[in-house]
Amino acid sequence: MSEKRGRLKDKVAIVTGGAGVIGGAITESFCREGATVVVSDLESSKWSDFLGSLDIADPDKVKFIEADARDDKEVKSLISKVAGDFGRIDVLVSTVGGSKDALIHKMTDEEWDSVIELNLRTTFLACRAVVPQMRQQEYGKIVLISSRSYLGNIGQINYSTAKAGIVGFTSSLARELARYKVNVNCVVPGFIDNPRLALMAEKYRQMRMELNPFGTAALPEDVANTILFLSSDEARQVTGQAIHVASW
Repeated sequence: MSEKRGRLKDKVAIVTGGAGVIGGAITESFCREGATVVVSDLESSKWSDFLGSLDIADPDKVKFIEADARDDKEVKSLISKVAGDFGRIDVLVSTVGGSKDALIHKMTDEEWDSVIELNLRTTFLACRAVVPQMRQQEYGKIVLISSRSYLGNIGQINYSTAKAGIVGFTSSLARELARYKVNVNCVVPGFIDNPRLALMAEKYRQMRMELNPFGTAALPEDVANTILFLSSDEARQVTGQAIHVASW
C-alpha cells in the first residue's frame, strides 16, 4: 500500500465502467488519498465481489450506481444524482471500453458500430453530462482512457479508430475547458496484467511485452497511479496530454 498523502482529500470522483481490474486499482488509490468514489457499471451483479476485492480502509467511501454508459439518459441521471448527493463532482474517470477484432474485409457493421459506441460514444456522453457541473464550480479533472492501439494494429480498425478519437477528443476538450480551470487528459495504457493475460498465447504475449520499453506487462496500479496524479492538483498545469504507460 502506497503512502497516504491526502491528494484527493474531500474530493468526489466518478469512475465509469469501474467494476473491473483497472477500475478497482483506481478506486483503491483514490480512497487512500481521501476521495469519495462513485463507481458506475452496467452490471450490479459484479458489485459485491468487486467491493470485497478492494483493499480500502473505509468501504463507506465507495458508492455504486448501476448505469449503461452508452445510454444518454442513464448517464445524465448518474451525473445528476452524484451532483445532488454531494454538491460537486471533482473528478471524472471514464474507463468504459472494449474491442471486437477482425480484418476490415471481414468486419461487420455491428463490430464497427459497437466498438465505436463502447469506446468513443461513452466518452462523449460522460463528458457532455459532467461539463456543466465542472464549469459551474470552476474546477474539475477529467481523465480518459485511450490505448496504444490508437497508433494502429492489424485487425483493430474499429478499436484503433475509437482510441485515436479519444486522443483528439482530449485535446479539443482541454482547450474548451481550460478557462474554467478544468483539466482534461488521457492515459494510454500498453500491455497491462489482467485476467485475459492467462488466455493469450505465449508468442502474442511476448510480442505485446516488447512494446513496453521495460519488457514486461504493467500492473493495473501503474495505470491507476498515473490517473491519480492527473486527478490531483499536482497536475494543475497539465492538460490536453496523452500519457503513455507501459508503451513507447
